[in-house]
Amino acid sequence: MSEEVLIPTEFIRHKRLLRAVLLEDQCWFCAHDLGRLIGSPRLIERVERNLDDDQVRHAWMQDGSGDYIDELLISESGTYAALIYYFHPENRSVRQWLSQHVIPTLRDQHRAGSGEPRRETLRAATQTLSVLKWQGVTWVPFQLWPELNIRPESTT
Repeated sequence: MSEEVLIPTEFIRHKRLLRAVLLEDQCWFCAHDLGRLIGSPRLIERVERNLDDDQVRHAWMQDGSGDYIDELLISESGTYAALIYYFHPENRSVRQWLSQHVIPTLRDQHRAGSGEPRRETLRAATQTLSVLKWQGVTWVPFQLWPELNIRPESTT
């Protein structure tokens, strides 16, 4: 195989895989995975027709089983365009997940160790959790903590 094979970072949302890579400081997403994530199985053929040439590209990518597959990748701007073009109310939360967790995590993984906080992904079988690593401590967003059962102290 003469072309480079990309090893993606894997994200899971609602038990669905999204493979993504950072190429030349730009985020690229597997069109097949994005289509499954937003409930548009025909996304691949549609984006090739409707997005600009700089928003799509083919690349060899490793899949979950270790095989190499020629995948269609969609750029960050192309992904946002696809979410608008194939509008569904759930896509708003997909966009928020991408912009608040996936994209910062991808960029942080490739940033040189500067002592600054870095996003990392904790993986479970059915989902991923974006956390912040800083000074050897893992920080979890407050809104992701379960409700605390705090009982008021007795005043007697």
